[in-house]
Amino acid sequence: MEETWPAEAAAVAPSRLVLTWGAHEVEVTESHPSLTVGRGESSGIVIKSGMVSRLHARIEYRNAHFSLTDRSGNGTYVADATGATHKVINDTYVLAGAGTISFGINPETDRPHLVKYAVRS
Repeated sequence: MEETWPAEAAAVAPSRLVLTWGAHEVEVTESHPSLTVGRGESSGIVIKSGMVSRLHARIEYRNAHFSLTDRSGNGTYVADATGATHKVINDTYVLAGAGTISFGINPETDRPHLVKYAVRS
């Protein structure tokens, strides 16, 4: 599996990835390096949607970067700060800067479960 790296991926190690959705916020850091997303109750971010797999994706801090690995059949859409949308299907995408993530649903057609992300130092 080959990782997709956005142009703005920094050489300096970021300290935290902040994910927000609704009134919720969670951080992925070196000391809390992994988070799962899915409709299963054991996921760190639970999204109740038929388009979201039980274990849809994993977000991790590794190799001094934050990455999102899609493990679903419907894919994950990542919109970066430039507005470009990347569809990730059973692949890994390195998160840099800020943007939004939509799990299983194309955000250009529907936006009910958008998760905002921001890499902060």
